[in-house]
Amino acid sequence: MTDTGKINTGVEQMTQHNKKLYGVTLRDGQSLQLAVQDMFTVQLMQHSRVLLNVRFQPLSSLNNLEIQPVYRVADMQMDKQINPVLEEELLMCVFAVYRYYTRGSIRPWRSRVN
Repeated sequence: MTDTGKINTGVEQMTQHNKKLYGVTLRDGQSLQLAVQDMFTVQLMQHSRVLLNVRFQPLSSLNNLEIQPVYRVADMQMDKQINPVLEEELLMCVFAVYRYYTRGSIRPWRSRVN
């Protein structure tokens, strides 16, 4: 583990604990937690500190179970401790978990959410 707590290395492994909670191991040995907080929010945490918070917005009706739901990123906050080069890799982990959790699809990602 680094002394500074900075996130400078990529993802080595993700481990599913249950449908809403995952462990993320980085190449430098740091451990993070990725959790679905509610139906529209996913957080990446180090201990109890939130490093990445992504809120999704449905673009389709969630009432029709026969149609795959479509979402977009409505809001995102990222801790400054995360190396900007790793932003996309960590977001891809968040997106994969959210797609699995909702059985939905996510509108293509554009470089940043304003």
